[in-house]
Amino acid sequence: MKKILAIILVVVLLISLSACGEKNGWTDDGKINLTESSVLEIINGEFKTPKNIIFIIGDGMGVNDIETTEIYSEEKFPFGLVINQIKNQGLSTTASADSKITDSAASATALSTGVKTNNGFIGKDPQGNDLKTMAELARECGKKVGIITNEDINGATPSGFTVHSDSRDNRKEIINKFINFKPDVLMGVDYNSVFVALNDEERQMFENDYVVAKKFEDFETAAATDPEAQKPFIGFIEKYSSVASYNLAQSAKFAFDRLKNDNGFFVMIESAGTDKFGHNKDMNGKIASVVTLDRTVAAALLFMKENPDTLLVVTSDHETGGVRKPTGNEKYLSDLFTTGSHTATKVKVFAVGKGSEYFNGETVDNTDIAKFLIDAIKGN
Repeated sequence: MKKILAIILVVVLLISLSACGEKNGWTDDGKINLTESSVLEIINGEFKTPKNIIFIIGDGMGVNDIETTEIYSEEKFPFGLVINQIKNQGLSTTASADSKITDSAASATALSTGVKTNNGFIGKDPQGNDLKTMAELARECGKKVGIITNEDINGATPSGFTVHSDSRDNRKEIINKFINFKPDVLMGVDYNSVFVALNDEERQMFENDYVVAKKFEDFETAAATDPEAQKPFIGFIEKYSSVASYNLAQSAKFAFDRLKNDNGFFVMIESAGTDKFGHNKDMNGKIASVVTLDRTVAAALLFMKENPDTLLVVTSDHETGGVRKPTGNEKYLSDLFTTGSHTATKVKVFAVGKGSEYFNGETVDNTDIAKFLIDAIKGN
């Protein structure tokens, strides 16, 4: 009997030790511990009609960026990239209204509204009329709204989901419109550049109406001043980097927790480095940015495990760099680039949640992705 009790105690102790320092897949140092089987368990789970919508965009992330990362990255999960485990995946075309090769403004507008527009336009149709953005629609439907990027808040992609402007270059106008819109959670880089660009009225809003965290380490302290999440939260996070990071995933986790409510939420998360490093023909930077995005997808799946009434869609606004298909025998990764510009190449779409089989093996347009998400936000 004593031997049996001793064995039981040892087993309990081993289980306790294995769980020590980890909660719901997150380790104490802010990393994610996932196995292939645990990812597949989430992806193949039973999902409910979604009230939470998570839309993750890899700016400039092409099909071959993902393949190259799978081959060469030493920082991906031990089993490989999470996104490649997702069963419901297809392709998307990306052309804008006035060009076969889109820019981020037109593509973000198409992905947000379901309507194609001209390059450079933000939240407007080709005639200059305002379109209803996904953030505006979600708010109308009673959902909380989150906009997250590891680049400038008033960059083309986050702007296309929230505000309206005749030009993506109207950066001061756009950031002031962002502050006026008051997303429930807003995250980007560079506190100082945001603050100095604000008009007097918006600066007063920023200082008085928002919970502000100037760096990620201040998030919890700042949020503690508004525990019921009554005020909009604006936080400043790490910029995209040539080193893979968990910061975007950690920021997403914080946002999910703050946005969670009875009516649900919509959040758009941009990983910007795949575009920036594509323009610079920096394949190592692209690989790091794909891993950063993939960790953010993992954070979304961990949230979905506890909240099956959530829909996740991951895609790109366009491809940057004309990256060739890798063979695994490249001497220099920079040789994979065929251009330093955007291309018209199709991009991948990944989806998890109820109804996500819509994308499985299909080629859709970026406006079709928007229409699918718009229906989900409306509860259709």
